[in-house]
Formats: sequence, C-alpha cells, structure tokens
Amino acid sequence: MSLRTKFMLALLLTGLAAVAMVGGLAYVGMTKKVDLIRRQQAADHFYDAVNAYLQKHGSWEAAVAAEPFDNYMHRADGRPDNGRPPREEDGQRSEGPPPEGPRGEENGPPEGRRPPPPRGPGAGGEPPFHFILTGPNYRVLLGAGVYRHDDLLPEASRKDARPVMVNGQVAAYISPEGVFTPSKQELQYLAAMREALIAGVTGAAVLALVLGVLLSRGLSRKLSHLTGAVRAMHGGSLLQRVPVEGKDEVATLASAFNDMSEKLARSHEELKNSHQTILAQAEQMRELSVRDALTKLHNRRHFDEQATTLFSHAVRHQRPFSMVIGDIDHFKRINDQFSHATGDAVLRQVGEILRSHMRLSDLVARYGGEEFVIAFPETELPQAAALCDKLRNLIEGFPWHEMHPDLKVTMSMGVYADIAAGTAEAMLQKADALLYRAKESGRNRVCFA
Repeated sequence: MSLRTKFMLALLLTGLAAVAMVGGLAYVGMTKKVDLIRRQQAADHFYDAVNAYLQKHGSWEAAVAAEPFDNYMHRADGRPDNGRPPREEDGQRSEGPPPEGPRGEENGPPEGRRPPPPRGPGAGGEPPFHFILTGPNYRVLLGAGVYRHDDLLPEASRKDARPVMVNGQVAAYISPEGVFTPSKQELQYLAAMREALIAGVTGAAVLALVLGVLLSRGLSRKLSHLTGAVRAMHGGSLLQRVPVEGKDEVATLASAFNDMSEKLARSHEELKNSHQTILAQAEQMRELSVRDALTKLHNRRHFDEQATTLFSHAVRHQRPFSMVIGDIDHFKRINDQFSHATGDAVLRQVGEILRSHMRLSDLVARYGGEEFVIAFPETELPQAAALCDKLRNLIEGFPWHEMHPDLKVTMSMGVYADIAAGTAEAMLQKADALLYRAKESGRNRVCFA
C-alpha cells in the first residue's frame, strides 16, 4: 500500500472517528439533558397537582373519598372524562381501599400507576413519567408500577423523596423514581438528531477523502522528489537537489537531504582526487623503483624480472628472442679526461638515444656503470644485429663535440638469440661473452652468434 493511500485512509478514519465520538457524546448528552429537563418538569407538575389536591381536602384519604385523583388530574388538565370511570391509561389512577370486582383483587388495585403529562404542548397524551406517592409514614399510595399499594418505601429511596406540606405538616412524599417514556415529539427529535449525526459522518467522510486526496498528492509529490534523488544517488550521481517547499517536517527533511548530498558529493570528489593523487604517486614510486635515476631507463632489477618473463613466453610459444649487452668504449678515460660530470652527461645521452629508438615491445635498461642491456622479443638474430648496428652508428655520429671539443663516444655490443641457452640470464652471459669479443676486436662494433 502506497504512502498516499495510507495517508488518505488515516484522514478518513480519523474524521469518521472524531465525528462519531463527538456526535455520539452529543447525542447521549442531549438525550440525558432532555430526560432530566422533562423529568424535572413532570415532577414539578405532579408535585403541584398533589399539593393542590391535598390542600383542598386536607389528607389523601379525605381527598380520595371526595374525588378520585385521576378525575382531579383530568379536570385540572382540562381533559374531559365524559363521566366514565377513570382508566389506568388515562393517567395516574387514584388508589384507595381495594375495590371489589370480578377480578377478585383482594389486595388492592393494579400496581402500575402513571402521573398525567405536564401542561403545555402535548397535554392529554401518554404521560412520559411515572412517580411514586407515599403517605407521611412512607406507605405507598401510588406505586407507579414499581411498588404495590401500602408497600413500605425502602430506606434507600426515602432520601430523594420530596415532602408535600399541608398546614405545616407532611401529608405525603413524592419519590422521583420511574421510567422515561419519550413522547412522539421527542422521538421525532431524537430521530432528527440521529439523521443529523449520520449526515455529519457522511460529510466528514467525504471531506476527509477530499482532504486526503489533496494533502496526500502534495506530500506524495514532495516525497517522490526525495525518492528519485535517493535512487539517483544510489546510481552514482551523488550531487542531487530537491525543492524545499514550506517549513514543515518534509521541507526540513528535503533541506537536510540537500546538505547531505552536497557534502557527500564534495567528499566523494575530494576522495576521488585524493585517490588519483595516490595512484599517480604510487605509479611514480613504482617507476622510481624500476628506473635508473641518471638515465631514466629501467634498472637492472626490473630488466631481470621482465627479461625472464619475455624469455618464458618465447620458450612456451617457440618464438624468436634476442638479448643484447652494450658497453661505452673507454668510459673510464672519459671520466678521467673530461670529468665525472661529463661522464654522467654521456650516460644520459646514450640512454636517450637507446630509449628513443626502441620499439614499444623492446626492453632497454642501464645494467650498471656504463653497461646497457636490451631485450628484443619476436626478433631474429639478423634483425637484432641490424638494430644494434644502427644504434651504434647513432651513438658514434652524435655531436659529442658540443659537450667538449675533444669528446668522442662509441659503444660495443654483443647479441645472442638462441633460447636453447635455457634462461634469460644464460643468454645474457652469452651476449656478454660476445661483447668481450667485440672489445678485443677493436671496439665500436657489434658481435653476434
């Protein structure tokens, strides 16, 4: 379920619950209030009627003997009795000595007794309340359907009983006990309240649904920006910006997200640059570790490692492979006659000539002192010898006089190209023997075998 749907449902349920709770409390409260008001009005009316009835006759026994209470209530309320005996459904029936009749009621009249309705609108209808009337000794005169005639009113009910005073003495007590019987108008009023409550619940549901759609649409749009930005960051694009709308929690989250994204992107860029710097430095350190500081050629350790690899490849695939070792002629004399600085300059220049005329697949290094070594993969002996002779001519023809008018530099080389020697080191030893032969033969030459 999407967040938008959850938000809509939350608003809907909240609205319905609020309306139901408020409406229900209002309905119950008003019902109780109406009951209380009606009960009080009916109680006051009944009290006034009983009080007038007893004031007129002095006592209940005298009053009942002179005029039944039901007739008195009918006459007081302006309701005709048509000269017929009062019926219990007409109102509060008076009670006296038990009448004799075919029902054989030896202990008194029926126990259900009801007072008349209060004067005013609706007078003459079904009385809404039943009240209990007792004598001064708390013996029940009107039981209201709760007690029988001449029953003793319980102690718990006596504290709420209201005395009826006649000539300064208690002539009777009225107890508010009874049952609420809503009138037709009250039932219509309560039905109208229920209809209003149902209408309110329906309106609240519609309003909550509309508000849920509107609010959730805005919230969903804001969160969709954040979701898309997070996915973009997950894809590698760390610098993301989402719109900050308003000052609510979502806006605070969007602002914090923008700050986080910016810091992450900046940190990532710094880390990337630092990584590149470290890689460059590592490469530089690696190069420094495998290169000769003076000539910038590879050093002996690197040459030995790579030459072994090249030799193994040649043996595995039965490919041609040539090894060369060269030595600058009379280099000690150069140092002694022209200075060590000049000797270093000669070494650098020879290294530059060798490096600039090598193929990408060739390997050249300063082996130590004035010695240089070269590995020619995929190169037969005649081709390797020709390349070495070219290098020798380039070294001899370089304008050394620009360094010193009397300076001349030549190089002797030995070339060996038989992988049957067994190892790269053995091939280099064979080439070194050929170099020695070149020097014995007059120097400035290439010997091969």
